[in-house]
Amino acid sequence: MSAAPASPSKSAALIDERGAIALVVANTIGTGVFTTSGFALGDLGAPSYVMLAWAAGGLYALSGVVVYADLATKIPVSGGEYAFLRQTLHPALGVVAGWISLVAGFTAPIAASALGAELYLTKAGGPVWSAPFVASAIVLVLSLLHAFAPKQGVAFQNVAVLIKVLAIVAFVGFGAPHAAETVSRGDAGVAPFSTLAFFGSLVWISYAYSGWNAAVYVTGEVAGGGVTVRRALYAGTLLVMVLYLGVSAVILYGAPIEALKGVAESGAVAARSFGGPVAERALSALIALALVTSASSMIVSGPRVYARMAQDGALPAILGRLHGERPRIAVLTQGVLALLVVWSASLRDILEFVGVTLSLSAAAVVVGWIRLELRASYRPRFVQAGAALLFLLATAGVAVAAILMRPMSALASTALIGAAAIAYFGGAHGRRRSANSS
Repeated sequence: MSAAPASPSKSAALIDERGAIALVVANTIGTGVFTTSGFALGDLGAPSYVMLAWAAGGLYALSGVVVYADLATKIPVSGGEYAFLRQTLHPALGVVAGWISLVAGFTAPIAASALGAELYLTKAGGPVWSAPFVASAIVLVLSLLHAFAPKQGVAFQNVAVLIKVLAIVAFVGFGAPHAAETVSRGDAGVAPFSTLAFFGSLVWISYAYSGWNAAVYVTGEVAGGGVTVRRALYAGTLLVMVLYLGVSAVILYGAPIEALKGVAESGAVAARSFGGPVAERALSALIALALVTSASSMIVSGPRVYARMAQDGALPAILGRLHGERPRIAVLTQGVLALLVVWSASLRDILEFVGVTLSLSAAAVVVGWIRLELRASYRPRFVQAGAALLFLLATAGVAVAAILMRPMSALASTALIGAAAIAYFGGAHGRRRSANSS
């Protein structure tokens, strides 16, 4: 492994520890928690199984945090999987991971968050249009904010995340008595347990947790570098896990099962069931805010990956151009790409594709970490090794379930990985020819 760059200077530090935690929370709490339970309930048939899946998804995310937090201190640079895999396995895998980040890690989830925000703003009494004009406006405004006023953008995000967390806690407190009454009556329903369906539901839930690694994409702009990022990953993910279990319980036990199965706006359905139209509108406004902050955090994180790749020659050099110390062109490019997805894909298709693809990318990072551990001179660390094994086993289960239950998503993921590999090796061949001719 090559030597890691020094920690960022104070002038380069855009984000403090609280901002890094907010980045993790904002990136994670987005479309997934408010839409996934209805889809998962359709697969599993019983709220108790879905709750088990949410708990398993949280442990899955925490096992990934163990590895990523360790790598953040060893490789304290921006770039996430791209930077990690370049140094732990092979530059080609780093470029593949970078392309995955470009398409599945940020562009598609930004579009999903914007589309979800539009859906819930409609539920809150907002305008109803047949075309995604509201989603487009969200992407456009956030992209311009983070491109031309990055400090103000981070400040907005931190405040919005605090409001979001407090509002979620209030929602859980408001809905908990109704959910507890449903459980005490035994109205939650039962269904045969299916292992395949359980792992299939983890495709949805792994997407809902997928922001747990958000801070590693901006390590170079975090005060304290990798050490701060490590703390942010643990704190943010644990907070998200607690909030997810509370929100999911209220949603799953707050409305009739048949009203929730396969429904995207499951949070709004539950709120209407126990609080009427006023509660539905209030929760829908909260969810819209959550989705806007999720999109905002990804517009902060994603362009740092592309800028890093461009500076290494893996993407057009213009994406690596900095204005001051911020990748303005990469931020604006991210916005344009997200707008294209907003106008070309459905919310459900995006969620399926992203859940599968990001799990595979993170699993490659875990393999790279294992390689570092095997090459190290010190004795194995069994807690970290156990977490890595758990993550890989869960990823394998998700991948198999995706192939069997959602083959088109698995095929799209394979196509993206193949295209990224072709781009890398084609570019490497071109660079060799250029070097030889000179």
